[in-house]
Amino acid sequence: MPMIEHAPSATDASSGNERPVFLGTHRAISVAGREFTRLSDALVAAAKKVATEQVIEAPTTRLSPDRCIVQLGPVALTVAYIRSGRDVPVGGQLLAMIWRGTIAARGEHIPERASARKAPAPPVQVWEETHVVSAHSESSWRWHPRALDQHGYTSPELADLCIAKLQDALRTP
Repeated sequence: MPMIEHAPSATDASSGNERPVFLGTHRAISVAGREFTRLSDALVAAAKKVATEQVIEAPTTRLSPDRCIVQLGPVALTVAYIRSGRDVPVGGQLLAMIWRGTIAARGEHIPERASARKAPAPPVQVWEETHVVSAHSESSWRWHPRALDQHGYTSPELADLCIAKLQDALRTP
């Protein structure tokens, strides 16, 4: 396997050859995309389930390759994968935040009557957690709060944690 310039390397114990560490490979970039999609899909599915259980309106969602916004009634969850300047090695941070207020507004835009429309109160952040990535392969991908020495979560586990925080905010007046 050819070396990637500036990628961290490790010695392959079986052959003694140097090879790039998984997060230093181009393959890790596609895995990062799949993991963020897995996380986003789990968040949206869990939010729909919470809405059904709480008998409230279905969540409003906004999805893009590196962002997920879930508005559930008066609270919202935003998750963004903020990449470091280069793609390889895969790095950056995952930022998860819970808000009280409207982040993903419904589409009620009437430009001719802008003054007649009430501006919603600005959202207030009630929880935030930053995660970094560790992985030796796709199956070992983990999101770690703040630092690698913290316990890591799989994408579905992190979705469960975020949804639990969203439900806490929903219950708190």
